[in-house]
Amino acid sequence: MACAEGTLDKIRRTGTMVIAYPDNRFPFAEAADNGSAAGYSIDICRKIADAVRRELKLPQMQLRFLQVNSSGRFDAIARDQADIECGSTTNNAARRERFAFTIPHFYTSTRMMVRADAGIHSWLDMRDKRVVTVRQSSVLPYVKARDAAGALNLRWTEVGRDLDAIAMVTEGRVDAYVDDDVLLSSHRSAVERPELLAVVGEALAVEPYAMMVRKNDAAFKAVVDREMVRIISDGEIYSLYDKWFMRPVGAHRQALGLTMSYLLRDSFRFPSDKAAE
Repeated sequence: MACAEGTLDKIRRTGTMVIAYPDNRFPFAEAADNGSAAGYSIDICRKIADAVRRELKLPQMQLRFLQVNSSGRFDAIARDQADIECGSTTNNAARRERFAFTIPHFYTSTRMMVRADAGIHSWLDMRDKRVVTVRQSSVLPYVKARDAAGALNLRWTEVGRDLDAIAMVTEGRVDAYVDDDVLLSSHRSAVERPELLAVVGEALAVEPYAMMVRKNDAAFKAVVDREMVRIISDGEIYSLYDKWFMRPVGAHRQALGLTMSYLLRDSFRFPSDKAAE
């Protein structure tokens, strides 16, 4: 959607840059004290905000954080309520019809969370079983394609929050919660007894996470893209990754211990906002 007022002009006029973020998306984004936010994506977006300050010569520019849910993140950008969405949003072809994305900061794949004692290890073990997904999740087409290809006859449920999906698995109301593997690992690390849950199944797809901005706002996107290239080229992205994925950090969290994938590391050699699909 084209903007009547460019994002940089809006920020200059208001003296404020608004960052939309999803809560409970550790290590990418989660609510922090005093109406702020924290996480790998948030740290990157704070650097992007610093670049905007320099571009506008507006050192007094303020940051405001807007918490959004799975569907609200798109409305926040489309309705000009936020200037950039910083979390774990997948850059795919359908979304690029409405929004623009910067250079990816993570790659994920689709897997499932199950009870460790369920005897489920692969998608073939899911025949005639119950699956829950979060509404508007990008994983749904891949899982439905796997369902059809394997004649799994999955029974579907959709919920509004990942916390509800996790509860349904732990309480035995569904057999699996399907989502991005990094988010599933994060959710598992946060429960009281993580050993009771397992992340299993062959990876169905590999997708990039990227910051989302309004489409047809070339001036603002150029600032965002330049700063992403700088963060990557100067090596700052590796320190941020190590902080959020390899160390204990965040509210009541253990270290995820997820080393940087070869795909993400290779993508940083030649940073680009072009996605494969």
